[in-house]
Amino acid sequence: MARIIQITDLHVLQDPQALLKGVDVRYFLERVVEQLREQESACDALVITGDHTHDELEASYCYLRDLFAPWSDRLFQVPGNHDERRILRSVFSARIDGHHDELIQFHFETSGWFCLGLDTHDPGRVSGILTEQQVAAARRHADNSAAERIAVFCHHPPVLLESEWMDAIGLAGAEHLRSWCESDPRLQLVCCGHVHHESEHTCGHATILTTPSTGVQFSPLGAVPNFIPGQPGYRVLELTEQGYRTTVTRIDEVATPVL
Repeated sequence: MARIIQITDLHVLQDPQALLKGVDVRYFLERVVEQLREQESACDALVITGDHTHDELEASYCYLRDLFAPWSDRLFQVPGNHDERRILRSVFSARIDGHHDELIQFHFETSGWFCLGLDTHDPGRVSGILTEQQVAAARRHADNSAAERIAVFCHHPPVLLESEWMDAIGLAGAEHLRSWCESDPRLQLVCCGHVHHESEHTCGHATILTTPSTGVQFSPLGAVPNFIPGQPGYRVLELTEQGYRTTVTRIDEVATPVL
């Protein structure tokens, strides 16, 4: 069995005292990391599905690199809309290869699963993008693996969430990933961030999961962005040759936005 931790939407700021919508995002992230150190120090992989920072500044990424040092040998990352590929790649150069503004993606195999990260960052936009060529290349990587199951990690969900305001900042080209979910029974999990709340949907053979933020929580209700009190958290995935189990774990404290 492989134990994978997914965290997402950290939105940290360079200024340690700065608040995001009235929430001390560094404080709550550090509480999440403290819980991870106590409960998940031996996990097999820690995956960050984007929005590492809110300000996209080098100092913010350096803070995160130091914070996640205990998992530096099993850290996997994809960018979100609040990321800057060049700086993310530079600061985490020990884990992210490639050059400058190239896509930041990953793949690894564990316990009969082929796990891969897809970069959905679309510079200058809150919404994301996937190209047909990008998904085709990912499928070729997966086809070269003997693993019987596939898990995809990305920032933007590839399905509609029945949320007027969230669906307006969704994923262009999502149909390419949905087509893969529908045609390949090996593709059984797609784990996403972006929407700052827990949800579960089905697309073809795959379960589409979203995960709470480590800081500010969102509600899908309404036509405009809706920030709500909630407990920050992360997702735990247990991958086995027979399938998977997953839970969302939250810290005890509530992050309350001030608008």
